[in-house]
Amino acid sequence: VQDSELTEETRTYAEENGITLEPYESFYDELEHTSFEGGVLADKYAVSARIMSVLDKSMCVVYAINPTTLLKAVKNPVEIKNSRKYYLLDSAAVCRFIYRIKKSAQKAMEEKQTVLTDENGDPLTEYSAAMMLDGLRAQIDGFLGLSFGTISAVGPNAAMAHYSASEDNCAVIEPHGFLLVDSGGQYYGATTDITRTIAIGDLTPEMKRDFTLVAAANLRLLTLKFPKGTTGSQLDFLTRAPLHAHGIDFGHGTGHGIGYILNVHEGPQRIAPHRPGAGPETAFVPGMITSDEPGVYRENEYGIRTESIVLSVRDEENEFGIFYRMDPLTFVPIDLDAIDPAYLDSGDLERLNAYHKEVYKKVAPLLTEEEAAWLKEATREI
Repeated sequence: VQDSELTEETRTYAEENGITLEPYESFYDELEHTSFEGGVLADKYAVSARIMSVLDKSMCVVYAINPTTLLKAVKNPVEIKNSRKYYLLDSAAVCRFIYRIKKSAQKAMEEKQTVLTDENGDPLTEYSAAMMLDGLRAQIDGFLGLSFGTISAVGPNAAMAHYSASEDNCAVIEPHGFLLVDSGGQYYGATTDITRTIAIGDLTPEMKRDFTLVAAANLRLLTLKFPKGTTGSQLDFLTRAPLHAHGIDFGHGTGHGIGYILNVHEGPQRIAPHRPGAGPETAFVPGMITSDEPGVYRENEYGIRTESIVLSVRDEENEFGIFYRMDPLTFVPIDLDAIDPAYLDSGDLERLNAYHKEVYKKVAPLLTEEEAAWLKEATREI
């Protein structure tokens, strides 16, 4: 362990419990000169090549996933209860943010302004928009910090999946196209993650088509029912189907596990195409919290991503076996201003309207009267 991270309380506890503390940088030397009785368990897909080279030549190695990984991934009832609470509060903060952005965009278009402005009349930038959302999150009781730096991007910048704006290097938000915002918070009860792509002006038919297909993909997974034993690559293929039908794809995974007041990216489950050499896939089980984030990225033009977080739950058991389903934790509207219903089948429309009905029901009581009125329109049935 790094010596600088140790407190006197930690040192005392270690001494009283027979724990020897050694400098972090001495790990490899210690490993090479330590004799273990019995086998050593190692996850060869997670540890470094240097560690593996030492273990391979000197010890009996049992290759398996770290058992604590699955214990963290499957949330217990208290963690699930707290996650539901904080995801709802987090969703309300994001709804407040979208309301402000949409209000600013409407004003810019009506008054023929060249840029969006904030409540003080100052130009909105990718960076200041991120700061606005960060400030809304910080007002939530139990907020500990961001789960990652907020990604706020317009135009070609949004086509880069992990773009990062800074105060000195950011684009001004103009009233056309999309604003993509990927963000999350750490709370004393949850780790959150959400992406919404917001229409802030006129859109081309191609933009609406891409946005609608991404929404359809997101909604397919959002409440999907599937048999026990289903893996991430199977879920990935089902989610991408609306995009594949139009010859469109995206170059990142559809979903990653999320920790509990821990890493916003956490295994072992993931929703992505199977990669040779990536190790065995983990089947989904109740209690796993996972992202659902399909997208479309057109280089030098625009980027779209819709990310909601889902909880795996048990659905039913019958003569065909045990079935699980995804239960949404995120309740934030998908921008209807960017939806072209021509690209949605009856099932997609039903899923969209049902989701929006739940968004309004759960979030409206947490908003001001003016914000709730906007949310009612934003979640109207189509």
